[in-house]
Amino acid sequence: MTNLKLMGLIGEIDMTFEEFKKEWHDNSSFIECHTSGSTGKPSLISLSKKIMRESAIRTNTFFDIRPDSLLYSCIAPDYIGGKMMLVRSIMADCAFQYETPSNRPLINFHGNNITLLSVVPSQMAFILDHPEIYSKVKYFLIGGASIPGTIRNRIIEHGLNAFESYGMTETTSHIALRKIEKDAKWFHTLNDITVFLHSDRQLGISIKDKSVLTNDIAELKSEYEFKILGRVDNVINSGGKKISPEDVETRLSKILDFPFCISSRPDSKWGERVVLVTPENKMNPTIIIERCREVLQGYEMPKEVIFVDSLPLTPNGKIRRNCIFEKKEKE
Repeated sequence: MTNLKLMGLIGEIDMTFEEFKKEWHDNSSFIECHTSGSTGKPSLISLSKKIMRESAIRTNTFFDIRPDSLLYSCIAPDYIGGKMMLVRSIMADCAFQYETPSNRPLINFHGNNITLLSVVPSQMAFILDHPEIYSKVKYFLIGGASIPGTIRNRIIEHGLNAFESYGMTETTSHIALRKIEKDAKWFHTLNDITVFLHSDRQLGISIKDKSVLTNDIAELKSEYEFKILGRVDNVINSGGKKISPEDVETRLSKILDFPFCISSRPDSKWGERVVLVTPENKMNPTIIIERCREVLQGYEMPKEVIFVDSLPLTPNGKIRRNCIFEKKEKE
């Protein structure tokens, strides 16, 4: 059995990680894992341990993970991101540390330098405020949700080796990475993975002899390079124009420095109208919309700004778009 160097930062070993370790070493060829739930209720699926091992080896090769490396997870093991950090350490026979997920990651870390740190964007925002933390990390692996433009800019300013991941539970975590640097647009697939476009520009992923069709709209540069424009099931149809809210958010994140998301409401004239949703109710809606004109075309423009108490998020930080107006409509 692999010599697993498992260390918990808070008291005893977390039972969730311990349970997964036992599941990993049992006689089954599969493990069970929940999907993220960003587009609905999380579902339970089975994943092949063989495919998980292959995925871990790809990532370890990319980041040159060796037996003397330290992998550190700020992601809960309930989902694939946390599980795969542990699998990567097992495959490399290297040290693995973790902590209870919070938005104050590594605040109590006093150990050795970290080779690869796994975080979500909100955790990265905290790390960027603490040079004593990020100076100890060689590589950052950021996933779970889209990265706001303000965080991207700060990562570039600090010159950090940070990588944005693309993948899903069904592909056993990421299949492609994109270094966060100036003018970076394209995700690059790992090793033997290729991508293709299906109908309506849906991204397809080929991993050896298996293909997975995603719900993401993409643009390809080659069979190894792509960028995501949004999700098919999130597309807003306004007056016959198809609008990707994720694409709009990406451009707006460069000029708006507060949390927000793009959604839609029914409209008697246009079918759907674009709206900007934010928990920041101190902003003047007219000023917000005027600023949007700097980067958006007319048909993409929000027709109104809607203030909410908070944006509904999954545990790993993805916006639950189908729940944005749930509470408001019940009131």
